Formats: sequence, C-alpha cells, structure tokens
Amino acid sequence: NKYAYIYVGMYGYSYLEAGKNVMTLFHQKGWTIIISDNLISNVLSLFCLIIGGLAGCVGLVLNEINPSWFEGYEGAAMGVAFGFSFLIGVVISAITLSVVDSSVDTVLVSFAEAPLEFEENHPELSSEMRDAWRQVYPAECGF
Repeated sequence: NKYAYIYVGMYGYSYLEAGKNVMTLFHQKGWTIIISDNLISNVLSLFCLIIGGLAGCVGLVLNEINPSWFEGYEGAAMGVAFGFSFLIGVVISAITLSVVDSSVDTVLVSFAEAPLEFEENHPELSSEMRDAWRQVYPAECGF
C-alpha cells in the first residue's frame, strides 16, 4: 500500500515490515475507515483529466493557428492535435499532482504516528486539523 512507502522513507523499514506497521498503526487508532475514505487521489485524478482537456483545447487552437504542424493527418488533424495535447497535459499534471497526493498521505501517516509532536510544534495547525477531523469523523478520530 502507498502508506508503507511513507514508513520506508521515514524509518527505513523493509516494505513488508513497513506495511504491517502502518496498518497496525491505523487499526490501533481506529482509522481504517479514514484511510478507506481518502478522496484526495480521486479529486487529483479528476484535476488531471480537466487539465488534459484544457491542454487538448490549446492543441485545437494551435492547430487553427498553425495548421502545418498537423497537415500530414488529413481529416484527423483536429483529433490528433487534441489527443496529443490532452496526453501531454494529463502526463505532466499527473506527475506534478502525484507530489501533492504523496504529501497528503505523508501528513496523514505523520499525524497518526505523532499527534502530540505536531501539536507541540504547530499548535494552530494541529487544532485546525483536529477540529476538521472531529467534524467529519467524530467517532473514528479518537482525540
């Protein structure tokens, strides 16, 4: 699972040991429903598609501005321009937004692992995060 990689990076465990440890952590905290309900990846995937669609539209505009770029494709020039631009947009945004997805997962694991240290070092952020989690997961958050 993706949370095991975070444990590997933080503590240097083997992948299997990290996977067992992180799932034990989530089970002890009662957060299995929270990690199952993580919608960040879905939202970021939707953003990738939206960005790809916008990039495809830019490809269509580029085809209209300079049709010689796609002249070898006869009647399919618009489809090729859109498809190629869409693909570039999706790939670049997926690479970029994977950093955001990994960061959110790291915050989740770090918060589960050491909430007191987070509160000690960043009391305002910790308070905001706890309040938000209590609103969404009142029974599961455990604090």
